[in-house]
Amino acid sequence: MLLQTAAATLLLGAVSKSWAGERPAALDAWARQLVDLNAALRERSIGVAEWQTRVERLNTSVPVADLARYLDIDHLTRRFTYSTNLADTVDPVLPADVLGTDGRRNWFIRVFGMRRGGAVIPHVHNNMVSAHLVLSGAFRARTADRLRDEADAVVLRPTRNNVIHVGDVISMSDQRDNQHWLVAQEDRSMTFDVGVVATPASWGYGLQANEYNMIFVDVDRPTERDGTIRAPVMSFEACAAKYAP
Repeated sequence: MLLQTAAATLLLGAVSKSWAGERPAALDAWARQLVDLNAALRERSIGVAEWQTRVERLNTSVPVADLARYLDIDHLTRRFTYSTNLADTVDPVLPADVLGTDGRRNWFIRVFGMRRGGAVIPHVHNNMVSAHLVLSGAFRARTADRLRDEADAVVLRPTRNNVIHVGDVISMSDQRDNQHWLVAQEDRSMTFDVGVVATPASWGYGLQANEYNMIFVDVDRPTERDGTIRAPVMSFEACAAKYAP
């Protein structure tokens, strides 16, 4: 989730303490592949569905504990207070020689931390892809394909309703699982997120997203006879009040 929490993100520009001395070659290789993958999507040499497949494979190719040490997650999240049922967030830093001259143009990496019962409230995205790797704890994940937009609602077909654990990863795009909703099952549940914004539309949007590419939706609705859900559009405030009280 970007709205509201993005404004409070701790942007830590210092190089991770865990990079003192020689950095792990396997993790540097992972980071370079991530940079290259996001650049390939930005340059349109791959599509959003391929990005999903490849980022899921990439982010499960290294042990979570090693990735957490490489990104210095314990140090970065020491300021998390878990004071509400919305996420605390922080942006890790990759080495400058890995990022290259383009840096993180149109993409980001972010850690979301929640207490038990905390939520990434339900939403869909325009012009964006994202992937979410569980670093600690567990989440109930509910996702849906976005079938069509109406004047004040999004029609969805549910695709997932299960608990994901450390090492599991889910992703979203226009083409698959565009709607997602996560609820932390344990204290100090965290995800490592990768997001790419300003992606070309591969689906006909009928609703305008906010400045963070998000549209909040009320997914706790009756299922239609055809298995779909008509999820009314909500304001951030209304969605947070219902799904992260």
